[in-house]
Amino acid sequence: MTNIIFVVVILFFTSISVGIVGNVIGIGGGILLVPFFLLYMHLSPVKASGLSLFTILASSSGGSFKFIKEKIIDFKLYLMIVLFAVPGVIAGSILSKYIKTDEFKGIFSLIIIIIGVFSLIATNIQTKKAENEIDLNKVKSDDSANSFNIKKNKEINNKKESSNENIKTLNGSGRNKNFKLKSIIIYLKNIHISSDIKRKKIDRTGNTFDYYIKKPIVINFFSLIAGFVSGFIGIGIGGITGTFLTAVEQIPPRIAFSTVILAMILTSAVGGFIHLSYMRFSYNAIIIYLIPLMIGAIIGSQLGVHISKLLNSRTLRLYQGWIIITLGLLMFAISYIK
Repeated sequence: MTNIIFVVVILFFTSISVGIVGNVIGIGGGILLVPFFLLYMHLSPVKASGLSLFTILASSSGGSFKFIKEKIIDFKLYLMIVLFAVPGVIAGSILSKYIKTDEFKGIFSLIIIIIGVFSLIATNIQTKKAENEIDLNKVKSDDSANSFNIKKNKEINNKKESSNENIKTLNGSGRNKNFKLKSIIIYLKNIHISSDIKRKKIDRTGNTFDYYIKKPIVINFFSLIAGFVSGFIGIGIGGITGTFLTAVEQIPPRIAFSTVILAMILTSAVGGFIHLSYMRFSYNAIIIYLIPLMIGAIIGSQLGVHISKLLNSRTLRLYQGWIIITLGLLMFAISYIK
């Protein structure tokens, strides 16, 4: 009885900690939980992955209800994700049954290192994009002010002269050369995305999000890969899909991650139940493990959301990549260096 209470307490507080850390720095709970189950609890890969997926199911469910109320979920994007992620989860979950523990540890380490590197690259892309937008807005602001002053002065002196000056401005003379170059870039970009899916979301507070779903087929592909990885090693699809949507597709992070979190309810449930069918747990043991994990994950995810609002999101994304890489290297070292 004492051992059971100890296990319940450990699982409860571990899942709270994982929920907090996962939501603060954007790391899916599975990346932290699976190593805990393998290295500390000494569970098999199937059990570790299955319990991790059920924990993700709980934490995702808690957050998704809030996102639905805030009206920031893109259901068209949601369908693009789940229609391909679910088959991937099924395939990955079935394959995980045939992998030995030592092999699983090595594969898990390699995959999360790759996800960490991908996260760092994505963060750098987002940072450069934000800096370019700031520069472009500054150029637009300066040119708007200059154009207004020139127009006002020329109208006072001579309307004809003003018209000639405006023609010169359109041809890119003076300070407007830089602005003209920026305008060409924007024009070419608009041509490139002219056949893409235009989306507009208005949240409950009236904030408007205008964006494009640029490459639906590529989103399908990454969702399939993310689903397979999720089912195979027991992590959420957010590390791959969410990062791709924000960095490459340039979908607003609030829309992208809330939609991915909703998708994780279905993918984690499917993968979790497949793993559950492979587990040789008694029903009492399943209850002892699942209840504290799921309750702790819900509490931790809510605490993590509030804490993350107090911190700089760009800095957190940098920490995310380095922490994932470090965790992968440590797990590899623990597993293979005797």
